[in-house]
Amino acid sequence: MHTVAGITKMKRFLQMIFFALLAVIAVAAVVLVFPAFHKHNTIKKRQLEAKKELNKQTSECLILRKKLNNVENNTTEIEKIAREKFNYCKKGETVYKFDSKETARNSLSETSN
Repeated sequence: MHTVAGITKMKRFLQMIFFALLAVIAVAAVVLVFPAFHKHNTIKKRQLEAKKELNKQTSECLILRKKLNNVENNTTEIEKIAREKFNYCKKGETVYKFDSKETARNSLSETSN
């Protein structure tokens, strides 16, 4: 029949096959799981960036809504915008336009030469 040495060799052989199979399964698991893990992290980063952008846009939207509400309900604000952006004035007022600082500097340096 089988000898004790033969059975021991067979057990060792089966153990080696078992551990080799276990190692192959572990490597396969790492190879299959790593790309999914990497993709998950990439998606999480994108999600965080999107949330930051959403918060920024939401804040900007609130500021713009307040400005719009102020313009719609405040005649002083409407007058201010008309004066600053469109150079409008009331009857009897005179509008003075000043050059920018850079233009004023250039004209001063030209006259001093």
